[in-house]
Amino acid sequence: MAGKVTDARNKAIAFANVLLKGTQAAAQTNADGDFTLSAPAGDYELVVSFVGYSTKTAQIQIVAGRTTHLGAVVLSGNLNMDEVLVTGKTQNTAIKEEGFNVTVLDAKKLYSTSADLNQALNRTTGIRIREEGGLGSNFSFSLNGFSGRQVKFFLDGIPMDNFGSSLTLNNLPVTMAERVEVYKGVLPNHLGADALGGAVNIVTRDNPNFLDLSYGFGSFNTHKASVNGAFTNPKSGLTLRANAFYNYSDNNYKVEVRPINLSTGQREAAREVERFHDAYQSGTLQLEGGVTGKKYADRLLVGVIVSGNDKDIQTGVTMDQVFGARTTRSASVIPTLKYRKTNLLVPGLDLSLYTAYNLTQNRFVDTTRLRYNWNQETIATSAAELTRTQLKNRDNEGLVTANLSYAVTPAHSLSFNYVLARFGRKSSDVEDPQNVTFRYPQALNKQVMGLAWQVNRKRFNATAFSKLYVLDASSFQQVPDGTGTPGYQAIQTKTNHLGYGAAVAGFVLPRLQVKASYEHTYRLPEAIELLGDGLYVRRNSALKPETSNNVNVGASYALNLRQGHQFALEANYIFRNSGDYIRLDQQQTQPIDRQYINMGDVVTNGVEADLRYSWRNKFQVGVNLTYQSIVDREEFLSSTNLTGTTVYKNLGYGHRIPNMPYLFGNAEVGYSFTNLGAEDNVLTLHYSLNYVEEYYFTPQHLGANNDDVIPRQIAHNAMVNYTLQNGKYGLSLECRNLTDSNLFDNYLLQKPGRSFFLRARYFIGK
Repeated sequence: MAGKVTDARNKAIAFANVLLKGTQAAAQTNADGDFTLSAPAGDYELVVSFVGYSTKTAQIQIVAGRTTHLGAVVLSGNLNMDEVLVTGKTQNTAIKEEGFNVTVLDAKKLYSTSADLNQALNRTTGIRIREEGGLGSNFSFSLNGFSGRQVKFFLDGIPMDNFGSSLTLNNLPVTMAERVEVYKGVLPNHLGADALGGAVNIVTRDNPNFLDLSYGFGSFNTHKASVNGAFTNPKSGLTLRANAFYNYSDNNYKVEVRPINLSTGQREAAREVERFHDAYQSGTLQLEGGVTGKKYADRLLVGVIVSGNDKDIQTGVTMDQVFGARTTRSASVIPTLKYRKTNLLVPGLDLSLYTAYNLTQNRFVDTTRLRYNWNQETIATSAAELTRTQLKNRDNEGLVTANLSYAVTPAHSLSFNYVLARFGRKSSDVEDPQNVTFRYPQALNKQVMGLAWQVNRKRFNATAFSKLYVLDASSFQQVPDGTGTPGYQAIQTKTNHLGYGAAVAGFVLPRLQVKASYEHTYRLPEAIELLGDGLYVRRNSALKPETSNNVNVGASYALNLRQGHQFALEANYIFRNSGDYIRLDQQQTQPIDRQYINMGDVVTNGVEADLRYSWRNKFQVGVNLTYQSIVDREEFLSSTNLTGTTVYKNLGYGHRIPNMPYLFGNAEVGYSFTNLGAEDNVLTLHYSLNYVEEYYFTPQHLGANNDDVIPRQIAHNAMVNYTLQNGKYGLSLECRNLTDSNLFDNYLLQKPGRSFFLRARYFIGK
């Protein structure tokens, strides 16, 4: 944290005392009135004093990985005055004004609502989250045309690639986050990972002392509970932090289907039925303890994350597959270590280090000798519903991420980031203990190293960077053995690639900022893509890293008028030229399953725009729209199997890739009634609309009258929130899908109809 202390005539005050209340962080200003302070991330009360001037206080926020610039703190000689004028930018504003194409979601505004992170992000330009059902269902996160593993997720800057299925956006409570940073395209160097086209960084709350409790229940017997808290001793620096949450739902909403007669195999007339085998529950506990504000460490925390979930499997990848007993379970234990120190050895040298060891066990159970249909009728089978299995995957991953930065001058800085991930899997199945494939290695080692130079001036900032990507994977593949029976052999994949890019931003007018960025980037395959999941995703050991040339150009304009009227407009153009593009492909014949494949050459052109208006923090209205044309530009395809390699014409050449929305948008309006019933009580009414234009989930150009269409989606949502005593108590009632429309996503999997959710919250802070 840095700033300057002046008097009312803008004259520097030397030797003024500056401290963070309740901590050991203190300093004196130099001859130019400048000062710097180091403290762990969090919310603090800044105290500035000098003989002959009144003592001034202000609430400030320090964020990990970034220097908080306060600007000028103006002291008055009038000892009866107790206010302080601090000029500067909020952390959210500072992030948005960097050269990266980034959207910042302020999670604090959602604490007293019933919204979850998925729902809030789905209202953001360029983002489309496609859920396959209700609570706990699989979902696909699409960002500017990239989806799945091409978009990386971080928790406080830590990659979440293999944190387990309980630690995902549709499980994390919104009260756990301080803000969510969505980077579209180029990533800052401190997020050191192999994202192809963007990332989501969830920044957790860092209040020194607080307790936040919430509980909600709603339709389909849905329950959500969360506890978040922290305690910090200002004298000793002892710090304890805890986050816990639990989710449960029967997910027994109604769907419109055409059941298959188990005797004849023919479809029956369409009818509405209730989902009967789709219950889900998950729980997570995160504990951390250590010290903050010490000379040897701004933060040193040792912790553990324990999470798990149980999930019934109602359908396969389409609604035609119906199950009545298949289940999957996941459990994870993740020891963690966090360390951060600013001004390490010399002023301006900062180090952050994070290590974790992830032990995850995934189980898939299919042992019922029955086959179900949507009428809950059954017919006997010889082994199981699909394939008899009690597959157990034990996934272990060691993770190290470190960032070292040095402020060469006040305007120039150099940073180096290193990420190491070592993944290994051991598989077993009591139903098939002699499975030869279990004897082969399943391992994945990834390293990403990044070096960046950053220039940060008053009206201009720029970043230039380079990244080295290293992959070492062990797997196996099918080979002919001369007897007609497929055999297997171990294979090793080693590769390295060099990426690079730059991002610039500047104000051409006081309120008009323009941005541009370019990167040549790579993404190394993930474990699930190479090794599959043992349930629906088949392995593809021949998968190659994907690469992309990404261009972002955008502008933002803000206008503040008299009487509290504020306008904000943002528009961006995106271009992606991707090679060996990895996407999840669905097999069209029975048994239906999925496999990650390389597509060769895919070109994306897109535009997005967001317009917002607010009045005195009471009335807000916003609308955004995204268009993205994602076209297959690979003219020829090849297929390799035991008999050799075949090259053939790509019938999708020049057409949009299927199962990907190309036009979608959102609109919302809200009004807040302040001091309603009592002072500091606020009633907020909020309405939102989500729109997705119809699109094909199979190649639309193949065959006549292709009816594999996901129809136009329009979802209406309404919410009422009432907070008391400045947010200490909160009550929220939400209705999703207000008009009870039939909503679908991937491969026409139907989502819940009209639903209600009521949530109560209690918060105390210090």
